Amino acid sequence: MTLLFTSKLLDNDSFIASLFLAPTIILIIVLFFYPISQTLWLSFTKVTKFEKNPQFIGFDNYIRVFSTYEFYTIIMNSAIWTSIVVAFQFLIGLFTALLLAQDLKLRSIARGLIILPWAMPGAIAGYLWKFLLDSTIGPFNWFLISLGLMREPHSWLGSPSTALFSVILSAIWKGFPFSTLMYLAAIQSIPKELLDAADVDGAGFLNKLRFIIIPYIMPIIRITLLLTTIWTFNYFDLIWVMTKGGPRISSHIFPTYIYQVAFEWSEFGTASVYAFIDFIILCVFSILYIVQLKKGGIF
Repeated sequence: MTLLFTSKLLDNDSFIASLFLAPTIILIIVLFFYPISQTLWLSFTKVTKFEKNPQFIGFDNYIRVFSTYEFYTIIMNSAIWTSIVVAFQFLIGLFTALLLAQDLKLRSIARGLIILPWAMPGAIAGYLWKFLLDSTIGPFNWFLISLGLMREPHSWLGSPSTALFSVILSAIWKGFPFSTLMYLAAIQSIPKELLDAADVDGAGFLNKLRFIIIPYIMPIIRITLLLTTIWTFNYFDLIWVMTKGGPRISSHIFPTYIYQVAFEWSEFGTASVYAFIDFIILCVFSILYIVQLKKGGIF
């Protein structure tokens, strides 16, 4: 009887599939749900490196965080950082993809070179832009002064009014090649017959872009926008290397501020509040991303 039952289970495709999925499910629980549940628990406690035994304090951490100027500054910085970086990565990525899709000389070399910023580690890109924007020896100031746009060097990373937009500029430069690759691959998949028919009808480039290219690659545009939004919102190394969130908190976003509160100030309960809010926001974009993948027939 036992052998018969075992044989029927092994003949069941869903049971066999579950066996193969079991290790993955266990890893997800251990590496994802357990840390998230611990973070949620710590957000309701008072714990520092000097008070290692968490003391349950209810919603006190949330009430204190929500009443601070820093919290709303972090939200505003994160929104500005993410929206501007994603928007310009989309625009520049689409433009360069359209350019590289043309039959130009040295096109293969240009395609290879354009990927370099994206392939560069974030820390190295941060140090590169830190040098470029340096107020003393940075070529960016020298270039603007030579054009007559400035009279004296400006501390781009040391000024609260320009620090965030300086790291935004570097993030756009580093990230747009990924969008370029995604849009270029999508453009090259457009049936040539559609573009040839548009040429026969006398359609110009703008009409082809509006009525053929954009509608055809729209699923890839949505997926890429959501993916870059998730990556950008959760970015860390570029900002940390360039400004460490400063001056004051003018260029802090959620990941950098969480790191500073937890590992420099040792306020683990407060950091857990920010981390859990960050997790909720990322969950929303992740769900939208998965829904879009299913709509696009990716899986």
